[in-house]
Amino acid sequence: MTDPKHWPVSITPDNYPEFIGRCSEHIVRKGKDMAGYFLEKPEPGKVIYEVYEAECVGNSCTALTIIKPGRVGREYHMTKGHFHEDAGSGETYFCLKGEGIILMQTRRGESEEIRLGPGCVACIPPGWAHRTVNVGESDFIMVAVFPASAGHDYKSIEKKGFAKRVLEHRGKPRVMQQ
Repeated sequence: MTDPKHWPVSITPDNYPEFIGRCSEHIVRKGKDMAGYFLEKPEPGKVIYEVYEAECVGNSCTALTIIKPGRVGREYHMTKGHFHEDAGSGETYFCLKGEGIILMQTRRGESEEIRLGPGCVACIPPGWAHRTVNVGESDFIMVAVFPASAGHDYKSIEKKGFAKRVLEHRGKPRVMQQ
């Protein structure tokens, strides 16, 4: 009999906890894990975001990310961000709940951003690093689909950072050049 974790699945704003139950990996990023990513020092024990990864099936991986609302100083909660180790791998994000912005950049310094709300899909081409930012008042929940061979290069971002940041400006999120 086929393992139920490998059966077809539908992920909706209402049933995503069922998907979480099928995941084999759970990553929790707290302030202590994000030191150096924000302009100011985050509160060490505060949860910034969580990632739930299902076992890759065939050549496709699926993950669900929940970014908590809030800011560190004026900077909105965000993921660490990464390039893919396989430069030919892209990624697709689907927003289930909340409001967010995906910051993207190439190694040559080109940058772009995409705003996401419920039902929005973002296609991140190969060669673009990506970081997601919660700019809303509630959890920002999204599904990511990427090739099993993609890999994650966090070190490049850890060393050089991102070209843009999302900061609170007059009560609203504003994308600003570094």
